[in-house]
Amino acid sequence: MALTIQELIQEADRCVACGLCLPHCPTYRKTGSEADSPRGRIQLMRAVAQDILPNNDRFKQHIDLCLSCRSCESACPNNVQYGALADTARAVFVPKKHLFSGLLKPFIRQRKLANLALWPLWLLQKTRLQNPISKWVPAAGFLPEISKPTTWKPRYAATAPKKGAVSLFLGCTSQALDQATLTASIAVLNALGFDVHVPASQTCCGGIARQMGDADESARLIATNQRAFDASMPIITVASGCGAGLCDYLSTHRIQDISNFLSTCDWSGVQLSPLEMRVFVQDPCTLRNVQKSHQAVYQLLKNIPALEVVALPGNSQCCGGAGTYMLNQKEMANSLLNDKLSAIKSNHAVLLATSNIGCSLHIARGLRAHNESVTVVHPVQIIAKQLGFQS
Repeated sequence: MALTIQELIQEADRCVACGLCLPHCPTYRKTGSEADSPRGRIQLMRAVAQDILPNNDRFKQHIDLCLSCRSCESACPNNVQYGALADTARAVFVPKKHLFSGLLKPFIRQRKLANLALWPLWLLQKTRLQNPISKWVPAAGFLPEISKPTTWKPRYAATAPKKGAVSLFLGCTSQALDQATLTASIAVLNALGFDVHVPASQTCCGGIARQMGDADESARLIATNQRAFDASMPIITVASGCGAGLCDYLSTHRIQDISNFLSTCDWSGVQLSPLEMRVFVQDPCTLRNVQKSHQAVYQLLKNIPALEVVALPGNSQCCGGAGTYMLNQKEMANSLLNDKLSAIKSNHAVLLATSNIGCSLHIARGLRAHNESVTVVHPVQIIAKQLGFQS
């Protein structure tokens, strides 16, 4: 969570500069610069907070280059809350106030408005106009095949003897670009005996606003979600980036990644069709380092008979997606992506499972650019398919 300036200084003082974080930091591994390491950035934040160093463009560049993957937190012996430091630095020292972020706000806040905006994107794909447009709008190259916009019902009843009820967090990006995972999640949860509630007033998790340094907007979005969701039911997330943000900022509710929730369910009465192939799993940083539930994905997929579940080599390193990072820091994002693509190619992967929409979009775009025929899906889609669910 965001800190005051004094709290930032106190938290930064807890860093003993041992350097154990260095080999875990993707940007330090790439640049070799101390200023692009967690230890270095913490010292820079503290120095700027105490007016020892100026808050200039060089400082902002080092903060902006941080992916907020939080691998450093997993390695830190003193449990320094680097995520809170980075969020605070972006909000206080590196806020990005520009036209693009202002234009996005209404679509992020209002699901109905965002759903309306999907129609032209869907039509562009249907008329095959997306490819020429992507030459002038690079972000269009990240778009997967978009499903026809849907209106979500407030409740989806269990299709098996009822065992409980959960709330589903849609997420602005998943709702727009990954409806298949959301519908698959509902189908699997229903098949296991859970009613699924989809609050109409829910909104974005606030992650994009935090990346832009807009702490006020992030707080407004969190407050909206706090009111929207029933605290007596767990909130199930399908995008680990959303789940991580809600875990950090919505402490009044119980947040669970879909794979983590499903891995603890009773599967004894459920028949999954065998799948004789190998699936490689890419661990999103937000699932591994923040929610710390990445192992649940492997446990879940191993319920499928004959399926070989393998961790993608290099899983401890970020893919470079990191929300809007892949758009704002293209050079570093693509360098990290190339490492993932090399691991995918060298292992002859044909099916890749990942639990975050940002990772999925980033990796899938890279694979398309290299003409690699690899299917990138959310783990729950694989489960749903073996249950006989067709999206």
